[in-house]
Amino acid sequence: MKSILLIFPILLLIACGTVEHAVRVEDEQAFSADTRIMVGEVANKTGESFDVDIEAMLRDAMVNELARESLLGQPGAAGLVTMDVNIIEYRKGDAFKRWLWPGYGSTVLVVEATLLDRQGNVDATAQANRSVDAGGGYTVGAWEKIFKDVAADLVSDLKVNITGGKTE
Repeated sequence: MKSILLIFPILLLIACGTVEHAVRVEDEQAFSADTRIMVGEVANKTGESFDVDIEAMLRDAMVNELARESLLGQPGAAGLVTMDVNIIEYRKGDAFKRWLWPGYGSTVLVVEATLLDRQGNVDATAQANRSVDAGGGYTVGAWEKIFKDVAADLVSDLKVNITGGKTE
């Protein structure tokens, strides 16, 4: 009985969820050390409307993460590729519901990105999804933080492909 009483508070403090992300490079020669990424179209493909601007939240998160990793490109720059991002699934979730029953009230974000060269050819595709399925009060705001986390996942995968695994 004591072990059950100890496990329950621990479960309340742990945020559980899923993290999946991958990049598929279509054109190996498309990337070099001077490759920079400009965020193009960010589209809501969920078929739903939300009380927050999910496209702007993802765009801002992507731009900030690309800048942090020194990969943000500007129009006309050498080595520029454009990244279009589609939001495939988004659920805002609810921290109180997650606290009551893990999996109930999950926050979810699933995105697909396409990197295009100047001629519109696909250089790479990337997918990322995250969810926050359990946790208590400290997961309040997961609906907003998940955009930053997904952006970091995508950019870190892209950076590995652009730099060939080398870090600065």
